[in-house]
Amino acid sequence: MGLIDKFDAIIGASFGFEFDKHQAKGIMEISGLKQEFDMIEVKTQTSDGKYVINKIVGRPKAGTVTITRALTEDTQFADWVKEASEGKMPRTNGSVIVYDTLMQPIMRYSLLDCQPATLEIGTLKAGDTNVTTEKLTLHHTGLTVEKG
Repeated sequence: MGLIDKFDAIIGASFGFEFDKHQAKGIMEISGLKQEFDMIEVKTQTSDGKYVINKIVGRPKAGTVTITRALTEDTQFADWVKEASEGKMPRTNGSVIVYDTLMQPIMRYSLLDCQPATLEIGTLKAGDTNVTTEKLTLHHTGLTVEKG
């Protein structure tokens, strides 16, 4: 087995999103998945008088993720936004799951303390043959990455 065989690129055939024990269906696109940290600059001076600047990893940064799916009769996203606006649903953890062509989970991106920020319906155009979409934008306090 060569070195290339161990590191084949992942082809995500399908995506899923779970939150508060709900599974969203028909996910078309997910953007904004990134893990980011504050960087702390440490300035020191060596014994011979030279200045050295190093950067070290600090606290994780909060993030924003956008999930796009086809608009259907499923109202989970709208219900979540409504509950959040009424203060009925506290922050919850969510997960973005990437599946392979056999629908086996490949990667899981766990979003900590999610809450919906916006729900946007795609352009509605009479006579159009494109799929109408809905985009849910979430804020989270951190992201962890796991295999499968």
